Amino acid sequence: MISDVAPLGGQTIGKATDREEAWWLCQRYGLKPFPLEDPSDVELVGGDNGEKVWMVPCEHTEYPYDRAAFENRRRDALATLENGFPAWPAAEENGIAFQTFRQRLKRGWSAERAATEGVREISPNPDDEWEVVALENGLSVRAYRSRVQAGCPEAIAATMGLSWRSW
Repeated sequence: MISDVAPLGGQTIGKATDREEAWWLCQRYGLKPFPLEDPSDVELVGGDNGEKVWMVPCEHTEYPYDRAAFENRRRDALATLENGFPAWPAAEENGIAFQTFRQRLKRGWSAERAATEGVREISPNPDDEWEVVALENGLSVRAYRSRVQAGCPEAIAATMGLSWRSW
């Protein structure tokens, strides 16, 4: 059963199914739960409207100004999975970059699909000699092709470093 999570004496910050997830959520949002290594003090109590709430003893009851915790909370608020949990941690576990995840959501993808569908790999064309040179120079296939598409000659696109636009 999914229940709300709140630091002891604070407002609801998310949802969790068990005490470990509730403890982890407070840790992720920079509230510093007690004890720091063990979620044993987390309790499931009745809320104001009759629903159960995971109460986590934390050093902070309000959201602290911690940059990493702020980013986690902002990213977690973008989309939720069908089970009610934030989609960003799932995307992060699947190796999807945040910008890719956010663009997928802007294009209308479901949170589930945006967080779980892998990124497309572009396979190199072994018959394109300049593409082979680009790969040997440490340039990705995607970067090489985008340079050529932008109007850069193939020889320059494959051999120039990051300052290729000044040719």
